[in-house]
Amino acid sequence: MDEARTIRIWMLSLVPRGRYGRWVSGALILLTGFLFFAVALYLRVRHLEGGSWYFGAWSVAAFFVCSVAYIVPVFHYITDRTQQTLDSLRGFAGGSAPSLEVDVRRRSVGWTIRTLSVGVGLWLVQSWFLAGGLNGMLYELTANPIRFSLAVGPLPVWVTMCVAMSALFRNAVLFRSVSRELDIRILEPDSYMPVGTMAVTSTLVVLGALGLLSIMWLGGPVNWWTTLPALAFFSPLVIFLLLVPVLPVHRQLKQQRAQAVADAQEALRQAQQGSVEARAAALSFRREVSRLPTWPFDVPAITRFISYAIIVPLTWTGAALIEILVNAVVS
Repeated sequence: MDEARTIRIWMLSLVPRGRYGRWVSGALILLTGFLFFAVALYLRVRHLEGGSWYFGAWSVAAFFVCSVAYIVPVFHYITDRTQQTLDSLRGFAGGSAPSLEVDVRRRSVGWTIRTLSVGVGLWLVQSWFLAGGLNGMLYELTANPIRFSLAVGPLPVWVTMCVAMSALFRNAVLFRSVSRELDIRILEPDSYMPVGTMAVTSTLVVLGALGLLSIMWLGGPVNWWTTLPALAFFSPLVIFLLLVPVLPVHRQLKQQRAQAVADAQEALRQAQQGSVEARAAALSFRREVSRLPTWPFDVPAITRFISYAIIVPLTWTGAALIEILVNAVVS
């Protein structure tokens, strides 16, 4: 990628520099988002002519705000970790490895425009289905401040998610290329384990965002078109982000272990005519070789992925239990 034709990914600029920059960014986004909806509610109530009005969509608004406040700092974290991983793998590059020289924090202007357009387009499609057509969309945008805020609320969610997922998608493809350029040595985990760790970390954006969908259900039943597009669009990407970068590594590790097992078996065969100590050493060598990994995942990485994966069912179950509890109290 030509550095002269690229710019810094704009979402990364939303996080200030410093040790607590991500926390500050998330807090500021939360504050800004809630102020936006609070002002919309104030304007609606102020101009309400008679009757009562109930802000039943508070949970939907909370989801919009929390999602953006989550995606931006987590994407910043993953991008930093990705760059650090590329830097750490340079010592294991076999010959020329141009993929390791890529700056994942920068993208082309065309990529920026395309990702923004896709995010806006997905928001329009979702709004179309939720409103039942163009006339309904126009009504939602012009009826009153609350309807307008709830109609516009998904836009920053779609935009930030599309930018993050597009960048992570390209990073996964990049790591697939990197994996083919590495001098992978099965006895040296540092030559391949960072690829698996990075793949697991990349799923954090999607799994966390899907888990946040349960916030919408806390305010009562919601239209399935509020959640189905996100589930259908982003769920398969978890598998993609997890497997695409590591499959080339898996194939190499599998071949190397098969060769190591064959060598160990031959060594054991030759040791049969030797001393007891030689046979014991050959048996121990074969046993240890057979335990060598064929996937670039260590125990902490697997534990981390399982923790990420259970976020979604646990948050959805928690939302359902809270809804049942609230209904029991108020009924």
